[in-house]
Amino acid sequence: MPRARLDWRLTELDKRSIRTFYQLLGQEFGRSGIGRVQILDWLFGDDRTWPPFLSGGWHHMGTTRMHADPKQGVVDANCRVHGLGNLYVAGAAVYPTAGSANPTLTLVALSLRLSDHLKTTLV
Repeated sequence: MPRARLDWRLTELDKRSIRTFYQLLGQEFGRSGIGRVQILDWLFGDDRTWPPFLSGGWHHMGTTRMHADPKQGVVDANCRVHGLGNLYVAGAAVYPTAGSANPTLTLVALSLRLSDHLKTTLV
């Protein structure tokens, strides 16, 4: 059985992106007076080093990517599998990319959008 081979590497861009996110979040919290953000020391260190306690979020996404072109994705914008008229994928697997936050709210929005599409298609 073929198996996926994962080569997951954190890059300098990942670290800078995380640091920038927390800096902007802290600025906005301070501006609006709703709180403060304490950025952990490891985010200010060398952008090539990572602490040993980091791990993935265990949200499997992107295995049936959404794309208009069947050569670049598995489902179209309505989550319908390319080339099949009656098969839809309703899950985070259709995300073309993933962020650091849990995918729940985006998944709820995507599911509602798909249900609206199916209601018009099946009636």
